Amino acid sequence: MNKRKLKNIIRKKGAETTIIITICGLIGIPILFWFAKTTIIGIGTIFCVYFIAGLLGLIQWKYFKTYVDMSYNQFALYAFAGFGICLLNITFFLNFILTTKTYSETYDISRAGNYNEIIILNKTEYIDLERTLNYYINNNTESYDDQKNKVKITFTTGILGFDKINNCEFK
Repeated sequence: MNKRKLKNIIRKKGAETTIIITICGLIGIPILFWFAKTTIIGIGTIFCVYFIAGLLGLIQWKYFKTYVDMSYNQFALYAFAGFGICLLNITFFLNFILTTKTYSETYDISRAGNYNEIIILNKTEYIDLERTLNYYINNNTESYDDQKNKVKITFTTGILGFDKINNCEFK
């Protein structure tokens, strides 16, 4: 086989691979939102991990530029929209299925909010927990009883250190 012909085939297949990964990354955005709702993690942390994943995608440029016929701007789109989102979803998936420990904590409920949601005390450090807990309550329990003022939450810690809610019980 001619070397020139082989180089053209590799170049064409490399472009198709990056396009497929970019499309998979864009399809993975709803999956990423689901992981963000079920994992107790701050939005800022998600953006930091996403930025690092995108930078890891950009590092691939020196290896891909000889095989792919695209400009650096197009490759940056692949790195962040494709590779970055895919890597972030894989990271959250591993954290979701591989657990290291399970523990329980009890929190005081300061008040019930609108739409079957609860507010834990008035501390800002619980905002990510409240968001995840309210998502869990709306999808797994019928409603919150106003007479109960405590919630016992059972957490599972994933392999990357992010918690998810296994169960909650109102007391």
